[in-house]
Parts: sequence; structure tokens; C-alpha cells
Amino acid sequence: MLDLFDRFLRVLALAAGVVLLILMLFTVTDVFLRYLFNAPLRSVFEFTEFCMAVIVFLAMAYTGWTGGHIAVDVFEKWLDRPSLRFLPALFAFIGAGLFGLIAVRATMETLATMGQFSNMLRWPHYPFRFTVAFGSAMLAIVLVIQGVQALRPKSSGEKA
Repeated sequence: MLDLFDRFLRVLALAAGVVLLILMLFTVTDVFLRYLFNAPLRSVFEFTEFCMAVIVFLAMAYTGWTGGHIAVDVFEKWLDRPSLRFLPALFAFIGAGLFGLIAVRATMETLATMGQFSNMLRWPHYPFRFTVAFGSAMLAIVLVIQGVQALRPKSSGEKA
């Protein structure tokens, strides 16, 4: 089951990478047209904003799943005691609650503002806002799984 979930998160991250490639091509084209022909593309700023929402929130869960987020282990030597082994699980569950709340609030905001469109492109906001909600919900699920895994006792062959 977790293998299927891993594949799904990879597909989301790959989709984020494709959007990043499209954004890069769009930006290079804009710079090329701006400096060579003095004819920049309209609405590059809006396009970039929409793309960034998709890139960040589709890739966020896979990054968490693979441990790719930045981690600071300043207190690790003090917290690596058997009596404090519950802390990684606690932090994962707190994070899951936070991103679950973000997903719920983003969904509610999206439903309340379904008729909003961008100024230049006239694109509806709701697909991008739902992407924020979906990406946050996926990260919340990842954090719950990691919290449950952190609570399991480590076997003798596993790294502590």
C-alpha cells in the first residue's frame, strides 16, 4: 500500500517538475522577447504566481516523504534518549494537524471565492487554490504515516 502511495507522490512531484520546466521556458522566452525585440510577454507575473503554487504544493508531500526538507539537528544529542523517542512522532502529528488545517481552510476559502479570476490572464483562481489544499492534505497524510512509523519500536537490525 505504501508503495502505491510512494508512486502517487512521485507522479505529483513529476507534475510539479513539468510545470517548473514550462515556467522556465516561459521566462526565458519573456526575457528573450523583452531584450531583443522590446516586446515582453503580457502577464508573466501572474503566470509565475500560478505556476509557483502548483510547483510548491505538488512537490511538498514527496519532499517530506523522502526526507528532503531542511532539518536542523542542533538538539539531537540531547533528544536522542529512549525517554524522548516520542518527540519525532509528536512533531510529525503536530505538523500533520497544521497542514490538515491548512488544507481545510484552503478548501473553504476556495469554495467561498469560486468566481474570482486573475486580472491579466482571466484564469480562475480555484484550480490553483485547490492545488494548495490538495498538496497540504497530502503532506498531512505523509506526516501522519511518519508519526506512526516513529512510534513503532526499532528492531535490532534497524538504525536508531
